[in-house]
Formats: sequence, structure tokens, C-alpha cells
Amino acid sequence: MIKDMKIKFLLIFLALGLSLNTALNSEKSDVSPTLLQEKRLSAREIKAVEILRAPIGSGSDEVGVSTPDEANPEGPMSFALGKNEEIFILDQINSRIQVYKNKIRIETIPLPTDTYDDLDLCPDRKIVLLDSLNQESLFILNRKGEVLNKIPLKGELIPYPLEATEIQIVEEGKFAGIWVALDGRSVRLASLDGKSLQPIGAPGKFSLNGKRLMKAEILGEITAIVYRSEENSFARWEPEITVEFPWPIVLLHVIWEDRSEKIYLGAFLSGKNDRGEEDFAHEFVVLNPQGKKLNRFRIFVQEEPHEIRRSIRLSPEGYLYQMFVDKDYVLILKYEP
Repeated sequence: MIKDMKIKFLLIFLALGLSLNTALNSEKSDVSPTLLQEKRLSAREIKAVEILRAPIGSGSDEVGVSTPDEANPEGPMSFALGKNEEIFILDQINSRIQVYKNKIRIETIPLPTDTYDDLDLCPDRKIVLLDSLNQESLFILNRKGEVLNKIPLKGELIPYPLEATEIQIVEEGKFAGIWVALDGRSVRLASLDGKSLQPIGAPGKFSLNGKRLMKAEILGEITAIVYRSEENSFARWEPEITVEFPWPIVLLHVIWEDRSEKIYLGAFLSGKNDRGEEDFAHEFVVLNPQGKKLNRFRIFVQEEPHEIRRSIRLSPEGYLYQMFVDKDYVLILKYEP
């Protein structure tokens, strides 16, 4: 079991940090001509705005990156979107969280250890951190970096803590609270104020308004299936939504929903470009609430192979954010699909 999970994380690492070219140019983002036109929308060029370029290092305004000679290179593991366009970067290498606004560091929050995998924020500005590998716990911190609560992951609903891949804060609905996402399911461990709760499980990940469960899986080589429950019912599910990609799917990104209930499904793909060369792409499909395809686009593929567990975020307004390492900097781009 542990071996299988390590292989899974290796695939995620390769997908998010492979040394590849950009997919922002329209020539690179054309889908395979072998797929029938009526089966898909062409992936289009999408504008990216650079909202942060933080130097690499351990200085007060910098973000830590590790590039050892004989081990996996490591970048900041995660980032979160705060209020008023704040960006919170999990700088685990320097045991801190760096907070930026308008490209300027405005706050540094110390961390008790350097082993965290994911970061998210509660509505009252408490910080939630996930350590699924070493301490196998969920941590609730205040803005001074003080640990308010430490909740063990391991239990009946999470027998293998390494399966916990990310945090999800559900702010609305009767299942509001702090959840951790696993493969195809979620477990709630705490309330929004950071207090421990009796764990409960759900067969999927919550929509933004907390009224639905959502999940996706790969079916065959180029097909993904999106599942969405009916509102306020986790036992009844709507008809499946089929999404086809032009190249074979290596893995699916987490499925998201914005405030207008549009669905964003991303995939890391491996195929051949127009010149017949092996190529890779991060491709996203946007669906309306009824499951109709609205948009298809590709985003930048990281050139430096630095491990980042959570490199993509979607804001409630429908803006996509991407963090990656580029030479001497950690960059965050904002896309407006």
C-alpha cells in the first residue's frame, strides 16, 4: 500500500514539475488533428498575468527552493489565496509562510517544523497545515505561527495518512468545516474555528457552496468522467459528464467549481505536437452548471523539475492561479479563462 502511494506521488511530481516547454503559444496548444472536431473544442491561447516574482533564497523577501545534486529538487509545497488579493506561500524550506500583496512581502509567519504538504486559510484567518508524511497530522495555527490544535490524521476513516493529499475548507452548508481530501473521498476533521470534530467521510470533494459532492476519474486513455451529486443529497447523483482530451491523460488535476457553479477539470497530458515530437500539457475544460463545455485552454508547463504538491488554485471568481519555479525565482501567474 505504501509503495503504491509513493508511486502515485512520484507521478504527481513528474506531472507538475517535468522539464518541458510552455503551452501558452497557440501553435503549441492546438489539439491533435486526429480527433474529430465535433468531439472537442480546440484548446486556445489564454492570457497569463504575472502577479508575483519572488527571488529564491532565505532572505526576508525570498522563498526557499532546494536543488540538491542527488535528491529531488523541491520548491514551495503549496500556496493559498487570501482576502484582498493576498498570496500565502508555504515556504517549508525556510520554516515559514510568506505573505505577499501587490508583489510585495507584507508578512512572514514562522512555522514550528518544515515538513508540511499543504496550506489553506479559514474564514477567521486561522491557518491550516497538512503534514501527511512525518507528523501525520492537521495543524491549526494563528497568525503568529502558534499551534492552536494538532489533529492526528490516522484513524478508521484515514488508515494511511499518506493518502491525504490536500486541505479543503468548506465555508457554507451543514457540512462546513476543515476537510482533507483523499483519492475520491474526503474526511472532515475540524470545525471552521479549528476545533476537533468526530471525523465523518464523504464520497467526493465539496462544491464551493457546500451543497454538492464532486469527483472525477479517468476512463480509458483520453476520457475523464465527472460526477456531481444533486444539491443537498450525497446519495443521489446527476448524470455523468464525459470530457475527452486530445492526448492520453497522465493524471487529473483536482476538480473545482467557482461561485457561478462553473466546473473546471484539468488534466496533465502526454502526446505528440504538430511536429510529431513528444510533448506534455496542462489542459483545462470549463463546463457550465448543466455540464455543457464552455471553454478549453492550456497553461504553462513548469520548466524546472521542482516538486510542488499544490501548484494550481481557482478563485471563487473563476481566476486560475499557478505557482512554479523558474530559474532564480518563484512565480505565480494569474489566468482569466
